[in-house]
Amino acid sequence: MRTYTLFCLFAVLLFGCAHDPATPGISDDSIINGGLQTTVGLENSFQDPHKLWAAGNLYIDADHDKVELVPFRFGGIHLNVLKFFETSCDECVLITGASSNGDGTYNLSIRITHPFPNHKELTVFDPKLILMFQGSHVIPDNMNYMPLYPQDYILSFRLMGDPEILNPDGFTYRWSPWYDSGYPNPIFNYWEGKYAFGGTPTANMNGYLDYYSNEDRHMLESGASVEKTFLLSLPAGPIMAGYALDVCWEPPTVMPVLNPADDFPITANQPELFKFQVIYNDGNPITDWYCCNMVNGTIHEGRVELDLWYQLPDAWNVRMVGAWSEYFDYCKGDSLTADCDSPDPEHIRCVCGGLLCGPPNGVYQILAYELHDDYGPLKPLSYPSFDIVEVELACE
Repeated sequence: MRTYTLFCLFAVLLFGCAHDPATPGISDDSIINGGLQTTVGLENSFQDPHKLWAAGNLYIDADHDKVELVPFRFGGIHLNVLKFFETSCDECVLITGASSNGDGTYNLSIRITHPFPNHKELTVFDPKLILMFQGSHVIPDNMNYMPLYPQDYILSFRLMGDPEILNPDGFTYRWSPWYDSGYPNPIFNYWEGKYAFGGTPTANMNGYLDYYSNEDRHMLESGASVEKTFLLSLPAGPIMAGYALDVCWEPPTVMPVLNPADDFPITANQPELFKFQVIYNDGNPITDWYCCNMVNGTIHEGRVELDLWYQLPDAWNVRMVGAWSEYFDYCKGDSLTADCDSPDPEHIRCVCGGLLCGPPNGVYQILAYELHDDYGPLKPLSYPSFDIVEVELACE
């Protein structure tokens, strides 16, 4: 019975995953035959360790004094990942607090609990809770190597009347209504709840908070609970949002697992950057027309802060960062990062320059991305990283 139970738990993590259609994942037989095979050393494909552990809708009433979390029930699916998650822990995704700050912002506290105590072999990595809203800011995309092409990028922006996360740890396109994993089953894509009101969330680039209990490899440990507070900007009226709990996992290389940080391959962590942030003018309003064109090449004019767990197979060692919006064609495309005056070139680099002043003064969103591998005109990027940069222009 214990062997069967462990197989079911492994199956939750293996099959509750949206594999990259261009890079198929681990063989189902590797677990059934007891091989616990990892992706280390694979030559022609790379495992996507991302798993969908929970999904559903958040409902905030018109007065913003009540909020309800409704998990999706994926009925009729052969292997129901949420069946294990929800029956093992009824309160593994739980709203613990909600309050208005009186200035149009809203605190929403959510606690995540690992559903399988005493199972170190099910330690997960890089957990993130993604909130998905309506989006009104459309940034055109004509780069056919970007993951959502030919879709445009749709962002939530408070200044256009949308809900928005004001304290995100990062941004992702995964699990949004636009996300296509390449599989026909609803479990691998966004699922609209039957109690939905206000329409399906439309943003395809959404913010998240990290939910790791141990900073070592960003692990959510077996049985651990983590509570975080989203700071939200909310428009008037009732609001429906989607949520998804994304975690990363691969089979351990050592059984039984005694020390998860050592007993899992590094590829159990996410392959994209776990930190990616682009900053112009140190985050201050831009007043100088010649700011940020990198004439002086300083990290104070424009920089990228980045960190990663491991280098992808055949990836370029030179990181490239592009950024653009409908107002700024700002280094879109092949834009090399440079060491410039960085005190830590491995984690802080200069981004290429351009003139930001030009549009009327105000606050703007710019979409930034990182790429790291050789690509051709028909080859999508592997595991790109994204950031949404907010700049305030006060040009004189």
